Amino acid sequence: MTAGTRHRCVRGYRLRLRWLTLLLCALPMLAIAKPGVSASTTAASTPNATIPPAGYMAPAPHATRVAGFFLNGRDSGQSITLLPLPQGGYAVDLDQFARRIGSLVQEQGPLLVLPTPLGNAQLQTAEAISHDQQRYFPIATLAKALGAKISFDEQEFALKTELPWNPGSTAPGAALSTQQVKPDIYAPSLSLSSWHSEAYYTRLGGTSTLSTYTDLGGALGPGFWRMRYYTNPGGQNRLSNYGWILDQGNGRWMLGEDQLALDPLLPYAQLTGAQYAWTNQPALAYGTAMGADQLVASQLQGGRTVSGGNGPPGGIAELRVNGQVVARTAIRLDGTWQFRDVLLRGDERVEVALYQRFGAGTPVRIESVNVASSAQALPAGTIISYGGVGADGNPFDPAVGTHGLGGFYQLRYGLSQRWTLGGAVQRAGGQDYGIVNAVGGFGSLGTWGMTLGRNGSASAWSLSGNGQSKSLSWSGYAIQRGANYFPDYTAAFYGRYATYTAASYDRYATLNWNVRPDLGLTLSGRDAYDPIYGQPIRFVKPGFSWRPYASLGLSAQPDYFGNYAWNASWLPGAHDQVSLSSYSGVSQAQWQHSFSDGYSTTLAATHDGYLGTRYSALLSGMWRGPRPVLWTAGLLQGRGRFGYLLDAAVEAMPGLSAHLQVQNDPLNAAIPGVGGLLVQFVMVADFAVTSSGLTRGSMGSYAARVGAISGRISGKLPANVHWSDLAGVPLLIDGRPRGKLDSNGHYLIANLAPGVYRVQLDAEHMPIDLVPDQAAPWVQVRAGVTTTADFHVSLRLGFAGRITRASQPLVNAPIEVIDAQGKVVKKIDSDQWGYYRVDDLPPGTYTVRADGASRSVTLQRAFLYQQDLAVAPAKN
Repeated sequence: MTAGTRHRCVRGYRLRLRWLTLLLCALPMLAIAKPGVSASTTAASTPNATIPPAGYMAPAPHATRVAGFFLNGRDSGQSITLLPLPQGGYAVDLDQFARRIGSLVQEQGPLLVLPTPLGNAQLQTAEAISHDQQRYFPIATLAKALGAKISFDEQEFALKTELPWNPGSTAPGAALSTQQVKPDIYAPSLSLSSWHSEAYYTRLGGTSTLSTYTDLGGALGPGFWRMRYYTNPGGQNRLSNYGWILDQGNGRWMLGEDQLALDPLLPYAQLTGAQYAWTNQPALAYGTAMGADQLVASQLQGGRTVSGGNGPPGGIAELRVNGQVVARTAIRLDGTWQFRDVLLRGDERVEVALYQRFGAGTPVRIESVNVASSAQALPAGTIISYGGVGADGNPFDPAVGTHGLGGFYQLRYGLSQRWTLGGAVQRAGGQDYGIVNAVGGFGSLGTWGMTLGRNGSASAWSLSGNGQSKSLSWSGYAIQRGANYFPDYTAAFYGRYATYTAASYDRYATLNWNVRPDLGLTLSGRDAYDPIYGQPIRFVKPGFSWRPYASLGLSAQPDYFGNYAWNASWLPGAHDQVSLSSYSGVSQAQWQHSFSDGYSTTLAATHDGYLGTRYSALLSGMWRGPRPVLWTAGLLQGRGRFGYLLDAAVEAMPGLSAHLQVQNDPLNAAIPGVGGLLVQFVMVADFAVTSSGLTRGSMGSYAARVGAISGRISGKLPANVHWSDLAGVPLLIDGRPRGKLDSNGHYLIANLAPGVYRVQLDAEHMPIDLVPDQAAPWVQVRAGVTTTADFHVSLRLGFAGRITRASQPLVNAPIEVIDAQGKVVKKIDSDQWGYYRVDDLPPGTYTVRADGASRSVTLQRAFLYQQDLAVAPAKN
């Protein structure tokens, strides 16, 4: 066995010792095992989830695992018992889960019922998995019954639950305050903490356009500031979403400009002035459910930031609201994407289409964004009071300007566990509006909300709801605005302008039936008229999602206008995929083959109802240099012409990515005055900014009452060791993994509630024995601010051996370790077998001495073994 192998074995022993300690602590909850297959689901994405058959008996009694438990974005400080399923994923201890969310399990005939503020969640007793006298349910089943988002995080080994209500309990694992512990590192009072920029350059037919936007934010005195600066393709510079926010316990102040979308019966507006909010549940109203530019969460799920992951790296995410493309953004190379400041009031149909970086065809996936009525409900006794006054408009945006006095006031109250009441008044566009609303939970019928609105003699109303029972789920809404409800008010909505003088209405409903795990059926209908489109939309159409085999999937659903979006995907082999799809007037047939060395080839025929048919043959791969580059090259053909495509995407540094595409499209070449050559360049920068440099940002909300900790590690590394070798080493917050080092030695831990946290570099996962000089400092976190916490590390090594006399172990022999300057740096004794071990020494040459014998030991990079010492026989 080599010294390096022994070194790894000792490190493994220390890791096993650490896990053994956790195991002993968790024995009352059963034994913990290493993480297995991840499980993640939401209530809206479970039609094809695998559910064990009724009466399924769990395997061996030692199979359960103990995990951490996060509730509504916070570490609860409690554990939860999970049962691994043979087909993958986990089941959850139902009674224990109910206690964690402040509920209990009631047996009602064939049902198990969990009372919640939004009604009763129902589970079938026959579907429970019996194990060790406990009842378990798969994550997917539990998420669907509660209308919640439940996922298992492998990295943190924790079950993360996002409920559509706030249990209202104080989490035992909440952050400490500065009154409870004195921070070693304080949050700054003046800083630039976050920087997010996107730039889009396009050249087509001799015409160039450039659009950019930049979001900035940081600390300013006792509060924090934020702003957005952007230029549109016409070169017009605009400033918006600027202001200063001050948190004061149950209240929040904001001075500056904000975009308002309070309710479907109130107009979109911009207000520049002062806003104030008060609530008796600040963690709920000001927490992570907020959108990027909100002062108060208008919904308890979602908000006005639309984001996701698992997109094609380097591709494009396309946001569609009510069937219209309103925005596009680049997908980062880690697959994440985000749209900020999306003005959603609750009556829109929102979809995000995810495209390959080289594709002009159909999307690889379409994700729906739904705002349920339950997201508007409040826990019993919760009060949210929110108002503002100022100029109607934005004086720093020449495209908007100001239009006199504007303002609003909104009051929401959780009357009981089932009912939430509210009302609002708003002045915008020279008009005065008033609404009253109620949201009620009706048990198995679901949660429904009703709003009545008035503007002078014009009236409006809306009704929305959602619910589920067993394998059926449903949702729907209806909204009607009378003539002149928005008189002479021109709405600029995502680039579409319309004057709402005519009456408008929209009635939509959908029914979903999960026939079995591989088959889901839907029935959707719409009856709508909007002056933006100028013609009615009426349809009732079925839809389905069917996976008869693991290699074959079929789906078809009507879109906002009633046109079908359909997809058929077949995997004939491990390296091949054949797909047929249609979306928004574009149809595509595609075959893709992946080679074992990372290359792939794609053959596609794409038909556009306006441009014609394009054939493409593409080759894709990755250049594996210091900064990997995704690339695609190929030929295009259409309308008797040939063209080409060149595409490349790279993350130049953590947080900074670039995407270049040069396309000579034969279809564009056939359009007079356009030309076929298209050049597109996209650059995205997303950083947390600290005094120690730039770290990849989180693209999270910057108005929520959360902050972040960021920094880097420094120190002298041994030869042939680079900071990139330390990528992935965890950072611990109060003992739990919450972040990791990137390839430059930087880290970011985002979405932390204000307070004081102990931050620790998990040295046990270091590839070499680097030890922080300051092991675990207490770090203060403030809302809207990134606190810098750097770590200086030093290489700490050691050696071990055995002391013998006449080939026999020398027991309890005093041992001294002397450095090159002759100073004794360690004193230890050998054990009962004559072995000794010395740790925590910097590289250098040492002398180990025992009972008159000595030897020299040189430490360079690794721990040394077999540093044995034979002492002279004792004199008679």
